Amino acid sequence: MHAAGELRKYAKQITGVELPIINEPREHTGYGIWLGQTGQAAAAGFNLTEAALGRDGYAAAADDRGLVAIGRRPLGTLFAVYDIIEREFGVRWYVPDQLGEVVPRTDTLSVGTFRREFKPSFDYRWVESNDWSLKQRMNVQVKVEGKPVGVNWKWHFHTFVILIPPEEYFDDHPEWFSLVDGKRQKSTREHSHSTQLCTTNPEVVDKLTQGLLATLDDDPSIEIITLSPNDGGGFCECPDCVALDEPERGWFARYSKRLTVLNQEIARRVGRRYPEVKIKIGAYAMYALPPEIDDYRPEENLLIQLCHIYFCHNHRIDGGQCKADATYEPSHNFLPNRDFRELAKTWGPLTDNLFIYEYYSLGGWSKADMLWPMVHTMRHDIPWYRDLGARGFYTQVGPWARAPLNYYIAAKLAWNADLDVDWLIDDYCQRFFEDAAEPMRAYLLETEAAMTRNNRCISYGLSAGRANKLGPEIFDKPTRHKLRSQLDAAGERANFKTVQERIAAVRNAFDKCEASIRSLEKH
Repeated sequence: MHAAGELRKYAKQITGVELPIINEPREHTGYGIWLGQTGQAAAAGFNLTEAALGRDGYAAAADDRGLVAIGRRPLGTLFAVYDIIEREFGVRWYVPDQLGEVVPRTDTLSVGTFRREFKPSFDYRWVESNDWSLKQRMNVQVKVEGKPVGVNWKWHFHTFVILIPPEEYFDDHPEWFSLVDGKRQKSTREHSHSTQLCTTNPEVVDKLTQGLLATLDDDPSIEIITLSPNDGGGFCECPDCVALDEPERGWFARYSKRLTVLNQEIARRVGRRYPEVKIKIGAYAMYALPPEIDDYRPEENLLIQLCHIYFCHNHRIDGGQCKADATYEPSHNFLPNRDFRELAKTWGPLTDNLFIYEYYSLGGWSKADMLWPMVHTMRHDIPWYRDLGARGFYTQVGPWARAPLNYYIAAKLAWNADLDVDWLIDDYCQRFFEDAAEPMRAYLLETEAAMTRNNRCISYGLSAGRANKLGPEIFDKPTRHKLRSQLDAAGERANFKTVQERIAAVRNAFDKCEASIRSLEKH
């Protein structure tokens, strides 16, 4: 019903005509649109298997008699409608706020003749968590009429602090928490950043298991639940924990083995009661590498989310462009994308549940108000993740105006990694910026070109990759002058208030970037 309502809403916005919504009649005349489990859908002979459509893909067909659309799940039917509204009606949802929607106006609507059975490129898709995300066919952390739909995913990442909060347990059980420099650590920082648990303590293993089971008992519809250390360091230095470490393997495997022992044991225990639930663990920073354990393979109910952090974000993963002492300065906690590529290929054969965690809004860089255009890498990387066999894709996000194309292109490729990115950019500029399309397209492409011209690796953990060094190099005075001129030209061409507001949002992000760089240059 929500799918039907959305189709009717946009048809009315476009044409002024309100389509009636009825139950399927025994007989009909004229052009009809059939949504969901209808007789017309059954007669169409679609292949509605998971192999054909994935978790929430859809099948649709249209001819001169009408249009039929159906998903394997109700959410798939809604996604079919959004795809039709976008493809056939010309509606767009470009950015995740009130400025993002573009609805054409016309007296009539025409729908082409087609037959389509579509399987999304990733089973699990997470870019933003709002109505825009739903319209982009994301299926994690989305709602319909205020009610969660799609994947019931409990907790995002760092959950030690959730399952064993120090304010509740430290005073009575300090031995549950990390021993660092000879002292048990109670965090005073938000989210217990850089403080951990003593993961070899049997009581800690019991308590973490109990916390997961109790959460699943309260909501048996949960499909994915997260088990993960708190962010940062502060790992336990007690003899039992340290005995499991592999320091000779480097920073990226520093805590891999101790956490693997914990994750495997908890996965086995939880799996006895909830065998269908996936426990999401991270392959992240100091535990990014698999452990060196004979015949190691993660338990089948573990989901591995591989984080593309402390690697390069300014070069494509499979491009071989990261060069020591040329594009980056070697350090203990940075590896070039060549190593990330091999890391991902190592995890791939070990699990059928490989997920990706991307950083299309990077913390340190973004906090310095730098522009962060990433289309030059994501256009290659997201299809590469799909071809690797990753089942899920997530990216961090930030203010859209700092990189106007980032989240739109990321969401589009998470849904369909085969889309033509150049076409998407042209469509974005023409419809979103209208009369100002040409200078705004030039502005967006110039921000991307500035990153590629610099050709330096950018990442957390990279001494030469911090914003206060590379920002002024990438967006130097000639580049900023060119970008400012393009924004000026766009502002002069914009004839409608909404377009002016869109350009103003982008201009504001550019002004902040320029002010930040000027401040850095003074110091």
